[in-house]
Amino acid sequence: MSMPPRSVRAASLVPARPVALVLALAGAFGLWPLEYAHAANNTADDAPVTLGTVTVSARRAEEQPKDIPFSVSALSGEEAEARRLHTLEDVLRQTPGIDFVTNMGVANTTLRIRGVGALQKVSSDDTSVVINVDGMPMSAASATLNVLDVERVEVLKGPQGTLYGRNSEAGAVNIVTRKPTRWFEGQVRAEMGEDHHRLVEGVASGPLSDTVSARIALRSSGIDNHIENARDGKPLNEPREQNGRASLLWQIGAGTALNVSAGREEQKHRDWLYLLHPYGDPAQVDGPPGGESNRRAVNRYNAELTHDFGHSVLTLLSGYSRTHHDSTTPIYEGRTYTQLIGFAPDASWSSVAREKAWNHEVRLASAPEARVFWVVGLNSFRADRSLDRIDSYDTFYPDNPTASDTFRDFSTDADALFAEATWPLTDATKLTLGGRYTREKKTYKALWIASPDNSSPIREARDDQKLSDDYATGRIALGHALSPQLNVYGIYARGYKAGGFDDEGTNFNTAFQPDAPYKAAEVDSYEAGLKYESADRRLALNAALFFNQVRNDHLLMFDPQSMTTNKDNRDTESRGLDLDAQWRATQALTLSGGIAYTRAKIEGVGTAGDDSGVRSGNGVPEVPRWGATLSATYETALPPMAGLASPRLNAKLTNRYVGKRPADPQNTFDLKAYNKLDLRLGLQQGGTEVYLWADNLLDKQYDLYGYYIAPYLPGGSDARIGAPGRGRSLGVGLNVLF
Repeated sequence: MSMPPRSVRAASLVPARPVALVLALAGAFGLWPLEYAHAANNTADDAPVTLGTVTVSARRAEEQPKDIPFSVSALSGEEAEARRLHTLEDVLRQTPGIDFVTNMGVANTTLRIRGVGALQKVSSDDTSVVINVDGMPMSAASATLNVLDVERVEVLKGPQGTLYGRNSEAGAVNIVTRKPTRWFEGQVRAEMGEDHHRLVEGVASGPLSDTVSARIALRSSGIDNHIENARDGKPLNEPREQNGRASLLWQIGAGTALNVSAGREEQKHRDWLYLLHPYGDPAQVDGPPGGESNRRAVNRYNAELTHDFGHSVLTLLSGYSRTHHDSTTPIYEGRTYTQLIGFAPDASWSSVAREKAWNHEVRLASAPEARVFWVVGLNSFRADRSLDRIDSYDTFYPDNPTASDTFRDFSTDADALFAEATWPLTDATKLTLGGRYTREKKTYKALWIASPDNSSPIREARDDQKLSDDYATGRIALGHALSPQLNVYGIYARGYKAGGFDDEGTNFNTAFQPDAPYKAAEVDSYEAGLKYESADRRLALNAALFFNQVRNDHLLMFDPQSMTTNKDNRDTESRGLDLDAQWRATQALTLSGGIAYTRAKIEGVGTAGDDSGVRSGNGVPEVPRWGATLSATYETALPPMAGLASPRLNAKLTNRYVGKRPADPQNTFDLKAYNKLDLRLGLQQGGTEVYLWADNLLDKQYDLYGYYIAPYLPGGSDARIGAPGRGRSLGVGLNVLF
C-alpha cells in the first residue's frame, strides 16, 4: 500500500532542535545566495516538475476537475495549512467570485457566488450557498467555520440543487475531512503572535485492529480583538475557539466500509459591535465593558456506509447536528449615537438560538470506471430551530419591539428524489442530464411579550403559520474534448431557494398582522468554459463565462429608528468571467491565482417600491466588479547549516485584491478597493518546520462591511457604520509531522 505525501514526509522525520531551526531560518533568508539554494535543490530534488494531482467529489464520485462540465475549485488541506487558512472564511475569501460577509456576528453570515445570493439575508435558514461537511448540509448561519484536519475544500459554482440538496441556488462548498489511515501518522502544530495570538493543534491517526482505524484532531486557538473599547482602552473582547473531531473507519468486509465521526466546535466572543466610520486609530467602539458577550457551540455526528457491488457503489449517509448560540449585545454604539442624537442611550438585547438538523441519504452510483456515469438517490432533511430574545431593554425608545421576551420556533421538512447521468455521445463528447424533485414544508410559531418598561399598548402577540412547496431543479451539460489536454463545455442549470419566515418579523407585534412569508427565489444559470492541462502537467488553466437571472431573491430592510423590519423580493442579474491558473514554473517555484469579473445588478421594482431606496439598476451589495488572488510558492533545498543536515526553505506569498463594491442595496456609498498581502517563511528539517508569518504584511486598512443610518431629526447628522479588517499581524509557528 502506498502512503500519502503527509506520511512520506513523516517517514523521513529527522530529530531537529527548534532553536537551531530558528537560527538557521534567519541565516537562510539573509546569508545564503539564491544560486547556492538552486544548486542544492538541483542535487537534492529529482522529482518530475509537475503539478500535484487533485480529485474532487463534485458529482458524488471521485473525478479530476478537468472532467467536470462546470466550475470547480479545490484547495487541499496541505495548501490550507501552508497558507494558514484556519477557517472556512479564510479559504473562501481567497476564491475570487465569492463574497463572504459576516456583519455584526457570526450568526449573520452571508455567502454569494458570482453575485447570486440574498441581497440582505432574511432568515438564518438562507442557503444561497449550501455548506456540506462530510455530506451533512448546513446553512452559512448554522455551520461552524473552522478548517481542521481537512483533506480538501471544494467550491462548486452555479446551482447545485441536483446532487447537493435543497436551496443551493448559487453553489455549494464541500468540506471533506481526512479519514483514519491504516498506518500511524500524526501532527503537532503551535503558533504564537501579536495580540496574544496562540494556536495549539494535534492530530493522530492509525490502526486499532486489522479492520478498524481511528483518527482524532484537536485545536485550541485565540487572539485578542483588534477593536478597542474607548471606555477602558482594552480589546473589545478576546475571541477563543476549541475544536475537536474523532472518527472511526471499519473495513467490514471486501468492498464494505463504515466511517463514523463526531465533532464539537465552540466559539466564544466572535461577535462584535458595529463601529462609527472613520473607525479611529486604533479602531474604537464605545460601549459598557463586558456588555458584549457570546458563545456558540456546534456538535456534529456523521455515519457513512459504502458497499462496492463491482458494477455500482451503494452509499448510506446519516448526519445530525446541534447548534446553540447565546449572545448579548448593546443596541446603541456610543460613538455612533452621540453623532446621531447627541448621547449614547442605555439599551441591550440578548438572544438564544438553537437548531437541530437531521439528514439521511441513500445513493446508488455507477462504478468509477464505468463508461456511463450515473447516480440516483433519495434524501430526507429535517431541521427544528428556535430564536428567543429575552431580558432585552431600551431606555431610549420604550416602544422598541425588541424590548420584550420573544420566542420563535421554526421547522423544515424536505424530501427529495434525484438522479444524474453522463453519456458518451462520441469518444470526445459527453452529455449530462440531471434533475431533483423536492417537497418541502415549513412551520412557524411566535410569541411576543412586552417588557414591563415597554410602553406599547400591545402587551402580547402570537403568530402561527405554515407553508408547503414542491419544486424541480436540474441541469443539462455538454462537454467536448478538443484534445487530451483541452476540454470545453456548456451548461444550463436551474436553481431554487424556498420561501420561509423571517427571523425578526415585527408586523405581528406592532399591528396584529401576520408576518407573511417571503417568496421563493429561482435562478436560471448559464455557463460556458474551457479546462486545459498541458501535456507535461506543469500548467493548468480554467476559464468560464457565466450569466445568471434570479427572480425574487430575498431582501431584509431594517429601520434603526423604529427598530422594525420589512422584507421584499427583488430580481437580480449577474454576468462575468472567472479565470484561474496554476503554473509549476520550476522545480522550486509554483505560481497560482485567479481573477473574477462580476457585474451584478438589481432588476425591477419590488413590493416595497422605490421608497426603500433599492432601485432598479443598483449594484448587488458587497459584490466587487473585480477580484483576484495571486500566490507564489518557493520550496528549495539549502546547504547544511547550524547542525541541520538537509534543511529546506518553504516560502509562500499571497496577495488578495478586492475591488470597489456597493455597501448596501440602496448603493448609498461604496466600500474602497484593497490589497491584502500575506507571507509565510519556513525552514524544514525532515518532518519538523519552524516558520514566520505575517498577515496583512503591508498593514492595509479595509472594510468588512458598511451601512448607512439616516438622520434621526431633520437637519441632524447621519452616520456610516461598519467594521475594519485586522491590520498587520506577525508571529512564529512550529509544525511537526510524525
